[in-house]
Amino acid sequence: MQKLKILVPLDGSERSMHSLDWLKKYFSRDQAEITLLNVIEVTTLSMLDEYYMPGAAPEEGLPYGTFSKRSSLIIEEAEKLLDGYDVAKLSTSGLSADVILSTAREGGFDMIVMTKSSVKGLTRLIGSVTSKVVRDAEVAVVVIPE
Repeated sequence: MQKLKILVPLDGSERSMHSLDWLKKYFSRDQAEITLLNVIEVTTLSMLDEYYMPGAAPEEGLPYGTFSKRSSLIIEEAEKLLDGYDVAKLSTSGLSADVILSTAREGGFDMIVMTKSSVKGLTRLIGSVTSKVVRDAEVAVVVIPE
């Protein structure tokens, strides 16, 4: 039996980690090949909205290296929760929804599993990453509620 290729975008929030619980509940280690994805989205808004770097201390500043280090930590934490699963890790930069969609398409994924958006404020008016992925994905998207 061929394993399903599942893409799991993570933003570092506790909510995004709920995707992993759902995955473990419905797919055994021999059924799924999982790719954990964190997108470093460095924009002007990232200086105003903690959503882009949850839990960051103000003294950490905003250099790309800080974002990169945080991205690695997010993926490492998730990987530990998937002990025994076939896991690939991907940390990249760009616009989150666009990166998720292109990664799913170009990587030949069967499914995207992500949590409901946690965006706040002005970003929510522009449209959430989850909404865009659901709307534009060419594969099944499972959205895990809070």
